[in-house]
Amino acid sequence: MEKVAEFEIGSIVKNSKEIQSLTIDFPEGVGDLPRQSLLCSSGFCSEEQIINEMSSRIYDREPVKNLSGKLSIPVLVAKGKQEGQTLVVTAGIHGDEYEGMEAIYRVFENLDPEKMKGTFVALPVVTLPAFWLGIRNNPVDMKNMARVFPGSSEGTLSERLAWTLLQSVLRHADLYIDLHSSGRNYHMLTLCGYSTQGRQAEIASRAAYAFGAPVVWAHPEISPGRTTSATLDLEIPSLYTEAYGGGHVRFEDVECYTRGLANLLKFLDITALEQSGLPQGYNPRFLKGSGDIDVAIKCKKGGMFFRSVEVGDNVQANDVLGIVRSLEGRIEEKIVASQDSVVMLVRATPRIYPGETAAALTFEG
Repeated sequence: MEKVAEFEIGSIVKNSKEIQSLTIDFPEGVGDLPRQSLLCSSGFCSEEQIINEMSSRIYDREPVKNLSGKLSIPVLVAKGKQEGQTLVVTAGIHGDEYEGMEAIYRVFENLDPEKMKGTFVALPVVTLPAFWLGIRNNPVDMKNMARVFPGSSEGTLSERLAWTLLQSVLRHADLYIDLHSSGRNYHMLTLCGYSTQGRQAEIASRAAYAFGAPVVWAHPEISPGRTTSATLDLEIPSLYTEAYGGGHVRFEDVECYTRGLANLLKFLDITALEQSGLPQGYNPRFLKGSGDIDVAIKCKKGGMFFRSVEVGDNVQANDVLGIVRSLEGRIEEKIVASQDSVVMLVRATPRIYPGETAAALTFEG
């Protein structure tokens, strides 16, 4: 690939807009990822085409057969004529979450440095190996990138990527937002979430409302290992989003994220884009509770999960949220609500293994 400028926050030129790169040492190489990607694909492309696609993000590779060397992650950078605050945005921390990627591209296309006061830095696809396979976790080391921060300069690929991202990019934010969705296996309410912890909370709460999502979700704490837990440790006002997902990208979610980023640029007085503004009659639903889906309701049996609720439903204790059937058709397990609550997340794809999340609940704010 043609090597572009390496991202360095202090080297961004005023009145500029360009695509740079964050590079990570990648001695592991892609291994059998092309073959795995072929299995995950529609089947209308060849393994050679997949290899070419992957190799376009790798340079200085040796040996060529392993496609190893340095992994180049795109960084979209725009800086105004005047100094100001810095908005940092990430998407693709998980490889099957696409809404934030498109929102970043749309906003970046509309930025005019001549009309900016401050800086916009965005990484639309952070975990490239997961993106190549269209899955949640990084297939190179089997780690969830949203559980390894602050990372390690001497660790696995995910840990090195987290460390580099935090040290080179995230720590320089005046406001940080991580654009997620529920990925291919789940449905989730479209929301903007934040932590009520620390000195950052007042700014974060106002920014979460300014984003303009249908739901604002406040958390008394953020689980360790996330991008936002790392930035919260640095007292940086930090937000994240989720969207309906289920392997599909809804038009309204991309619109929400695009408008939301434009609203945050306006919130920081960086620039005013045409996409900014709250929806007419904006009256978000306020929810509160743990945002850690890893400790949600797990199934004990494997098979096929069929839900009986939709995200956003109010449920009472012992209401059935769905069932797990065996391949013979027997109902092996009923997934029930533990208490009166709101359905925040529910499994979208039927195939489910023991220990996987079936649903997650939260509470009205």
